[in-house]
Amino acid sequence: MKNISLWLVIVVLLIVSCTADTIDTTESIDSKVSSKKSGKTARLVQNLTPENPANVYDFAGKLHNDILDIYLTGNYQYNTIAEIAQQIEAITIVNRDSVFSNLKTNQPINIEEIQEIVNNPESKLNEAIVNSSMTNVAKDSLSSFMNSLFLWENAAYEEIYESIISYEASVMANTQFTNEDKRIILTTSSIARYSIYYAKERKDKDWDSSVGNRVGGVSGAIDNSSTAVVMSLVAGIMINNLAAD
Repeated sequence: MKNISLWLVIVVLLIVSCTADTIDTTESIDSKVSSKKSGKTARLVQNLTPENPANVYDFAGKLHNDILDIYLTGNYQYNTIAEIAQQIEAITIVNRDSVFSNLKTNQPINIEEIQEIVNNPESKLNEAIVNSSMTNVAKDSLSSFMNSLFLWENAAYEEIYESIISYEASVMANTQFTNEDKRIILTTSSIARYSIYYAKERKDKDWDSSVGNRVGGVSGAIDNSSTAVVMSLVAGIMINNLAAD
């Protein structure tokens, strides 16, 4: 009996030992897999850029950030809409032969309209969309998108980026939208995508992507993509200046 009991104890200990080793090995594998996933996610986030080549109006957002970068680097101290607009125009003229070749600089900017955007961006957004030439289904779509941007403000940029490019894909595939509908919406979404990236990822720059900045993009896009870039910049810079005072 003693011999049998001894063998039973040995067998139990062996089973426990093997089970513990299996658990340790499984936990080690899970830890390594989790570590690899976390590392991969971190690299994806680190390498994330605002571009979306599928959007043919992606250049609008890129121009927005390129001009904004030059303006903020210049550390200009302009405090009026007219002064900011003049400096933006000066930047585009000096760099006309480079990446700004897509931007038309001979478009007049409505100073009063930008002031209205600065004073009451939400009201101006609704007015701009309602009075636009877009189809009703496109107006509803753009309004919903702009409202969604307000809700996404505190989200991580990679989540916002995925949401925006998903929306852009649905716009491009929508057969109910006219070409003009798509131009206005995709220009607006491009500027929003780049502006939010600049605010969240460029920690070295003093910039907040405001509602007014995005509304300027909408109001300008209704005319043309170049005006969208300029109006969004002027409205956004003015609002940032007021917030800093």
